[in-house]
This record gives sequence, C-alpha cells and structure tokens, in this order.
Amino acid sequence: MRFAPDFSFAERPDRERVTFTRSEKRALEILCRHPNRLLTRDQILDALTGSGSDKGDRNIDFLINRLRRKLSDNARDPRYIATRYGEGYVWIGPPPGVVADLADAFLVVGPLRGLDNLSDCHSLAHRFAADLRASLSADLPPAQRVALAPDCPPATDFADQRPSLSVELSFFEECGVVNCVAAARDFPTGRILAILRVSLPTDIPAGTNPAAADAAKQLLNNTWRTLATETDSGLPLPVLIHLAATEPDHSHGAATDSDRRLDKLNTQLENRSMAAWQENETRLRGLMEVEPGDAGLKILYATHIHSKYISFGHRLFRAGIDTRAEDEDRIEALVLAALPHVQSEPEYAIMAAKLLHFLDRGYFDLAHTLSEEALASSVAPAGSLVIAGQLRAFAGETEAALRCFDQALNLVAHGSKAHLYALTLKIQALRAVADFDRLNLTKRELYGISTAAMLFFEPMFADPDNLSIRARAVVRMLSYEKAAALLRMNHYTSARLFRDAEHRANSILTPLTLVIRRFGKARLPEEIASAYPELLDRMP
Repeated sequence: MRFAPDFSFAERPDRERVTFTRSEKRALEILCRHPNRLLTRDQILDALTGSGSDKGDRNIDFLINRLRRKLSDNARDPRYIATRYGEGYVWIGPPPGVVADLADAFLVVGPLRGLDNLSDCHSLAHRFAADLRASLSADLPPAQRVALAPDCPPATDFADQRPSLSVELSFFEECGVVNCVAAARDFPTGRILAILRVSLPTDIPAGTNPAAADAAKQLLNNTWRTLATETDSGLPLPVLIHLAATEPDHSHGAATDSDRRLDKLNTQLENRSMAAWQENETRLRGLMEVEPGDAGLKILYATHIHSKYISFGHRLFRAGIDTRAEDEDRIEALVLAALPHVQSEPEYAIMAAKLLHFLDRGYFDLAHTLSEEALASSVAPAGSLVIAGQLRAFAGETEAALRCFDQALNLVAHGSKAHLYALTLKIQALRAVADFDRLNLTKRELYGISTAAMLFFEPMFADPDNLSIRARAVVRMLSYEKAAALLRMNHYTSARLFRDAEHRANSILTPLTLVIRRFGKARLPEEIASAYPELLDRMP
C-alpha cells in the first residue's frame, strides 16, 4: 500500500483509498518510522497522548485491531503489524510506499521546516510555498509535474518511483521579517544543487508573489548550471548539458520492433531533443543575464548553440531554417572572449578547442594545441578522452583517436548517454577511414543499446555497396527532403571537418551515394555538389 505523507490515508494497488483517524495515523507513523523494532504499548500510548496519560493499554489494542482491519492484515499471519505478546507491536511490512500523487511528481516543494519559528505567520509561509510551487510549475515543461508536500517524507520512504528534485523550505524570523532558505536538492541523494535566501513580503496577495517567481527562476537556473557543469563526473560538457534538461528519457526500441515503430521512436527522440534544447536556452539566457561576464557560461552557451546541429540539424535544414553564419559568429565571439579565462580549466578548454575546430575559420592549430594540453592535465578522463579523440580523428590521427575512444568506453557506464556519445564519435572516425569491419562491430554495440538509432546511423555510416536487409528498408523509407537534410547535416557536423581529403570523401560517401541512387545527381543540394566535385566526378 502507498501512504499519504501525513498518513491520513492510504491507497491500495487498485487506487482505492482507506482513510485513518487522527489516532490511527499517529500510530501508523510511529510504527512505520521504526520498522522491525518492538514498540511497547506505553511507547505508542505516549506518542499518541503524551507522557503520563491515564488511558490504558487496552486502548492501544483496540487501535491496532482497527488498523489491521483497514490494512486487511491478519493478526495470526501478519504482513504489516506483528504482536509480541506481553510486550507490544512491531512493524514487519516493507517501507510504506508514498501515494502516487507524490511519487509520480518530478519535483516536490517540501518539507517545510521551522514553521514553529513564525508565531502567527504560518499562513505567510504556506502561501509562499504554494506560490513557489506554481512558479516552478510554470517554468518547467508540462510533463514535469510539481507537487507541494509540507510534510514530504525522506527518499527512503519511497518504493520504486520517487521525485527527481525537491525544494526544501526552512523558515525563521529576524527583526520582524520572515525569511526563507530554499534548498534545491537531488531528491534520491539529498545533495544540494542550489540554495538561496528570500525575505517574504507580507502585503502580497496569494498567487502574485514576485519573490516566489524570482526564487523559482533562480533555483531552476542554478540547479541546471550545477548539473551541466559536473565535469568531475567524467562526462563531456555536451552530454552534461543534455542531461541537465528535465525532458524525460525515452524508449530506445528493440530488435523486434518494426521499422515504423522505430521511426516513431526516433521522431519522439527528436521532439524531446528540441524541447530540451529550448529549455536549456531559457536556463542559459537567465544565467547570462545575471552574470554576463562569466567565462564558463560563455563556453556553455557556445556549446549549446553547436548542439542544435548535432541533435536535430536535419530537422532545421528540412524546415528551411539556416542560421549557420549567425550562429558561427556567436560561437566564435563567445569562445574567444572566454578563452583567456578558461585555459587553466581543462574541461572547458577542451570544449573550446572542439568549438574552434568546428568553426573551420583557421583555428586548427590552436584547437589542436588546446585539446592536447587539456587532455594532459584533465582530471575527468572519460569526457576529455572522447573530445580529444574526435579532434585527433579530424586531424587524421585515427589510431590515436581510437585509443582515446576505447579508453573512454572502459570508463563510462554501459548504456549511458556518455556511452552512446563515445560510440557515435568512434563510428564517425571509423567511417572516415572506411574500416567497415570495426565499424560494423561498433554499430552492433550501439544498436544493442538503441535500436532506434539504426534509422539515423544506417543512411549516414553504412557501406553503401553492402547494405543489410534492414538498412535497405531504412533507406527506402527516406523521402528526398529527409535524405537531403541528412546529407547536409553530415557534411556540416562531420565530413567537412576532416583535414584529409580522402577522409572527408569517405565521411560523406554513404548519404551522398544513397541520395544519388534514389533521386539522381541533379537533386543534390548545391552546397554538397560544390563541396565534393572530384568525388562526384568519380560517381556514375
């Protein structure tokens, strides 16, 4: 059964509610808070009525019997409350689940602490908590529900499902002013992600509290920044930024799924990526308004701009949205302004190197030097190895790049976003040298984690002269518009960045061949035709 945070009711598996009286919920609370521990009748009685009560032990027996009936518990074969004859009672059931309304929430506002410090201002504190919940809810995507739980239980009281974040509110009064310290925490671990102090105005109507709205924005923005910059976790900045968004994860599909089902999953992934990108845009703009000179934020924002082409560039090209020149100017300005201040921070410096190389504006030597120096001093090897490996692959140092990728893969959790990221960059490097034996092994590993990725990777990286049956089916599903957009995306985010002409040609060859075979050379985008004239001359 799942219990309300204050034990006023419980839910059966079929969602039927069972309510408890004040005495019953207090008895339940003391029993559940002390699992597998004998509580005497006197201890339970004192918890209910205070020390020295003149009520007798039999009152507790009657109370326990009522609870058992409501819990459908059998005294002779108990699942929840066991009797220790002549001594008392023991809670032997599992830790009580928390009602689904709370367990299903993404963020919980609560618990509220220090209410007894406020004398006659309890209502002010509760009103601020309600306004904060409303403001947090307004600033988060609709799928990320925010719940208010003044008596929110600890994470250990939850079963399989629990919130991701909490905002704990601590109230106190000083010089006639009610203050609140709001601490955003990772709910499962209790780790503080952001914290701020707010003085509560007393003359603001409920629902119109600007202090609550400002606090919500600051808490969410600072929580996002903490999550997006945890470079000591070993993850590269692009992965951290993606994970900091609150969009929920998605199904990666199974080998038995139909192509139509995988295509639907891929579309869902792209939609979530775009929603996550927009959320990150909001967070970064909010942070940069407060700290416009922060060099770390400049690198984060430049990485964020770059990420839209990696995550859903083909959707932009297909929709006729092309702001590359403007975006490149912004990336260049941000990175160059930040570089003097982040060179001593390897995880930021190596990302600056990646972005400078991506610009393709004559920064190759600087980017290569920055990358190698950052790798030599990094204390977050998994993330640094992946980015250094990609830059080595672009420079034509393929075997050195593959050593980086393989070491990074040995450091990350199987099936994680970091795992998928490292595999993707390894596949990119292997396609550039047309090493299809190792490429196919790496793709097989990736498809074992995300079958849906096949619909994106096969048209980009397969051997066009040796397509599998499924790869042929995937290619047949592509419209001209999507095929042309994938071709432009491959060129912009990968092929053009290889220094070796043969590696550039190999990198673009698969999508180029597929587009020509299905739609003819005349249908090639001008951008592609002008970039690879010699390759096109060799193709029928």
